[in-house]
Amino acid sequence: MKRILLIVMLALSIQNYAQVAVTASDRGSNDAFEKGELEKFKATTTVFVLPQLNKKEDYEKILKEVWTVTPYKVVEYKDFNIMDYVDGKYSIAKFMGDITTSSKGTVYIHTNFAIRILDKEKFDKGVAKLKSDDKKYDRKLNEVLNENLIYIARAPLSANNKFLNDAMGTGKVKKTLSELYEQMYTEQSFTNTNLGMLKNYFQQINKIISKGEHCGLYDDFAAPEVKNLKENTLYIPEAYMMEYSPWKGTEKLRDEKDLKKLLEDYKYKYQFIRDEDLEKKILNNEDIYYLRYVSMNGNKYIQVVNAKTGDAAYYFYGAGFAYNLKDDDFKNISKAISK
Repeated sequence: MKRILLIVMLALSIQNYAQVAVTASDRGSNDAFEKGELEKFKATTTVFVLPQLNKKEDYEKILKEVWTVTPYKVVEYKDFNIMDYVDGKYSIAKFMGDITTSSKGTVYIHTNFAIRILDKEKFDKGVAKLKSDDKKYDRKLNEVLNENLIYIARAPLSANNKFLNDAMGTGKVKKTLSELYEQMYTEQSFTNTNLGMLKNYFQQINKIISKGEHCGLYDDFAAPEVKNLKENTLYIPEAYMMEYSPWKGTEKLRDEKDLKKLLEDYKYKYQFIRDEDLEKKILNNEDIYYLRYVSMNGNKYIQVVNAKTGDAAYYFYGAGFAYNLKDDDFKNISKAISK
């Protein structure tokens, strides 16, 4: 708690960003771009490949409202082939994920919305070394491609219980990686990707890049704007009423007693809200604040978002066995508001 309060005091006069990383760092740390990297990105057309849960026109509408940093086009998942975009003229914005297993058998699942550009010179050199008659040509080509994609921005995606079980192989059917990849685009697999939340992510990334700035995922802060919650309601998505057990791979709805305990130290107005209702408020540009929470491999990213601007009023990153929201999370938000 001392850690977050210290950072709150230091950050009050500084512009901060969170729950998105605008950096070339593979880890999402707050590293500056190499000279000319952002300019190279701005010279591309960004290809957005997004879940089929919304219409292409819906994505185009929100991008028209908030995306100015590059020209863009929306390509439907079923029509996307990355090899159509390797001539150096494009950047790719899409959902992505990977699964790794430690030597002790621990499974780690990483899911992100990411924007990347291709280092065409290195890619071309790598391709030139490949032999077209090699039986493993396609796999090696894909490896060369992935090795030479450079991050511009990313936002962690919080997988729901069904996707986690499918990815860990504890679901009813053992799914392949390609099937899981398709699931990301064809099913509701995340708790922080309704159309409104995506709009706010795009809005924030666009703003940071437009300013030529960079940011990482690990710096806590509270902006002066968080004090607005003294008079405003904090909207909390109903998905966060669930409690996840990493040991059993199950989740349950917290009962009234648990919810009361969870929020008893939050001293201001709050309201749980259905995902579709929150989405509507964001898309209608309502001047509200909502909680955006991401859990990934025992790490958590907590953000209070201004739905109209996409800006963060508060941010906290927690590492290690942080699979659920806790009463201290709301206590710390409340303290930041009261300062």
